[in-house]
Amino acid sequence: MHLLLCTDRTLYSEPAIAFGSRLAALLQAQVTVLDASAKSHRGPVASASVAELCAGLTAAGLDCQPVVRSEIPRQAIIAQASQEPYDLVIVGLLQRGNPLRHWLRGPSTRRVLQKVTVPVLIVPADRPALRRILLCSSDLWYPAETIELVGQIAQVSGAEVTLFYVVPQRPLHYPILREIEDAWGALLQTDTPQGRNLKAGRETLRKLSVETGVILRHGPVTEQIMAEVREGEYDLVALGSTYAAQGLHRYFVSSITDLVVEHAGRPVLVVRHQRSRSEGSGVAQRQLP
Repeated sequence: MHLLLCTDRTLYSEPAIAFGSRLAALLQAQVTVLDASAKSHRGPVASASVAELCAGLTAAGLDCQPVVRSEIPRQAIIAQASQEPYDLVIVGLLQRGNPLRHWLRGPSTRRVLQKVTVPVLIVPADRPALRRILLCSSDLWYPAETIELVGQIAQVSGAEVTLFYVVPQRPLHYPILREIEDAWGALLQTDTPQGRNLKAGRETLRKLSVETGVILRHGPVTEQIMAEVREGEYDLVALGSTYAAQGLHRYFVSSITDLVVEHAGRPVLVVRHQRSRSEGSGVAQRQLP
């Protein structure tokens, strides 16, 4: 596995460097450390240089290569991510220097999520241990690439994974969904697209010897995800997202993914995907934007 570990050498990058370095060691990954600080002007500069970071990772037995780019941080990250076949990009919560742009468009991290097609791990705050992972879905469909990456991380860290689904409206097409919140086992036994998808996701993780649970809730999706994150004390939140919206809507309207990334207060893994026609099992499906 090849990781791109990014820093703009401000204090906002320190959680990503700490968490990303430990994750790289667990995965025994090849690491490229990107210094995107050339035009960064936000906040105090962190102490560690890219050379020092690479020296520490090399001492831990990892293959590490430093790269320095002169663009502003978000542009440097997007450009570097497009040049090599990275498996995961790790970055802190990038802030905008212009307060008006930050108010209108949110952190620069949103631009990274729009443009980088490989999985991105946003780390606004460090978690010293990786014990619990929340894998979210808006339609009980867990893309293979998301399951595989989360399963790999859980396997090397010994973390347990909770498959989490929010029913945005109680009735939907299945009258039993309201009761399933307290009896999800019944859904696993149903021959419905939701039941089959949930069972497949759980079985894939269990084949990796990953302890897997299931939680279903109903209500506003973002609100329910954030409530579960707080109540469950998760160390990592994972979202499979199409991140498809473009233009003015994406610039000025926060998506579920944006809100979780910016308010979860812990690492959030965003895995981009495109659904094939066959994966919806003939039923209209909702996706996390």
